[in-house]
Amino acid sequence: MISDEVLTNLIGTVYDAAADASLWTSLLEALAKSCRADSAALVMHNLGQEVHTISAGWEMDPEAGRLYQQYYGAMDVWALRGRSKPAGYVCSSESLCTTEELVTTEVYNDFMVPYEVAHGMFALVENNGARWASVSMYRNPLSGNFRASDLYVLDRLIPHMQRAFKLHFQFSELKARNQSMESALNLLITGVVFLGIAGVVLSMNSKAEEVFCRTDGLLLRHGKLRAALYVESNCLLGMINGALATATGQGCCAGGTISISRKNGRPLSVTIVPLHGFNNGLSERAAAAVFISDPDQNLELPANLLQRCYGLTPAEARLAMILLEGHSLREAADSCGVTQNTVRSQLKSVFLKTGVNRQSELIRLLLHSAGVLRPKN
Repeated sequence: MISDEVLTNLIGTVYDAAADASLWTSLLEALAKSCRADSAALVMHNLGQEVHTISAGWEMDPEAGRLYQQYYGAMDVWALRGRSKPAGYVCSSESLCTTEELVTTEVYNDFMVPYEVAHGMFALVENNGARWASVSMYRNPLSGNFRASDLYVLDRLIPHMQRAFKLHFQFSELKARNQSMESALNLLITGVVFLGIAGVVLSMNSKAEEVFCRTDGLLLRHGKLRAALYVESNCLLGMINGALATATGQGCCAGGTISISRKNGRPLSVTIVPLHGFNNGLSERAAAAVFISDPDQNLELPANLLQRCYGLTPAEARLAMILLEGHSLREAADSCGVTQNTVRSQLKSVFLKTGVNRQSELIRLLLHSAGVLRPKN
């Protein structure tokens, strides 16, 4: 009989695997050794899509996993009969299919025999009609059947494995959402910083990281935002505290915008806004967001994007980009090696295709188009 200490350690490993998928192999190894199994696997079947996989394994040949997914998973007699069992069910392979019947099947003779699998023991962690998953232990022909004392281990662990399995997918979904949000934020030309209720930085996008790395004007000290100039720093702190108070229901400040002076370049524009009920996937809820705009950054709006969005020709797209960089029509003509009459004609065509009437409107439109693109390095 398994000791309480070993059982406690196994339970701990179960929950560790919920948070870190790479630990499923360690869990399978610990389980297999506790019940003297020769190999173990986390077997999953997505029933609607008929996808059959060995998601994690211990002492499992990788080729076996490939063959199982490609062909033999669909005819796994143990899994097919286990589908009728409820989640939380623990059993041996003999209770699902007798040895006499098993040896007559294709999956046994062509798949199990080459990989020396003759006996199994299963803990059904999920069966919701769409997904069937089992923590499975295997023995070779010489090791013999699993006994009641072996089933006892899985029987004691199955409630914990079910909870851990649900937690695993919740963590995975949360991680995927967080990564998607992070990727989207990193596309912005604006620096974005999320602050917790104590004003400590919880996360930031890559543009904000670039700003802080320059240590010019806007600074990050002990996890909090500061300005290099004392007066500006006090004003910035006041706006942040006001926004945080609003986010926690203790104030009514809507935030604000402040210019942060720099030694190199024009001042940064920093806007602080309170956040209500916003959760960016972090363990602590974000209470305020800070947006950092650099007026000196050189925007890079791909010409092919302008061509696709507005139907511009390559020459028209190039002219639009030159104007966006602040150059005059004369400078644009010199840069393109054409006359001013040519660029004026091209500009009229650009106006027509983009639906604007003045150069200032065109620049505003292009800036909005560039709003999610990273600046030129």
